Amino acid sequence: MKYVIMLIFMLFIFEGIGQAIFHNDVYDARKQEELSAFQEYAIPPNSIEVGDDSYEKFKTIAIIKKYQVTQSQEELEKYYEEKMTLSGWEKIENKEGVHYRKDDFAIFIEYRMPIVEVCLLYIGDDKGM
Repeated sequence: MKYVIMLIFMLFIFEGIGQAIFHNDVYDARKQEELSAFQEYAIPPNSIEVGDDSYEKFKTIAIIKKYQVTQSQEELEKYYEEKMTLSGWEKIENKEGVHYRKDDFAIFIEYRMPIVEVCLLYIGDDKGM
């Protein structure tokens, strides 16, 4: 029984949960970066937040919010295109829609007019943590 408990403890330490606990300060700093990037780039202009599906699990934070907007989809697409590319974000288009990437972050934008859902995710690696 003692060896089973020790094995479970070792798995806990070497898996994500243990790493998240031992590197909590690093993950907290990353979460703050994500929140700042979301506030600066993801929120549509002149919008009202109508939903929040954000979640946090061990090493992962996903900021997912819905906004009611008054602009047209075309106006918002132009807004994001200008704002993001001028700030160094790369525009990626695929069958799921449009998203932008910069460094270790990705912002996904989904238009369901008059609702826009935006999601910011960390897409970098954990650098050995």
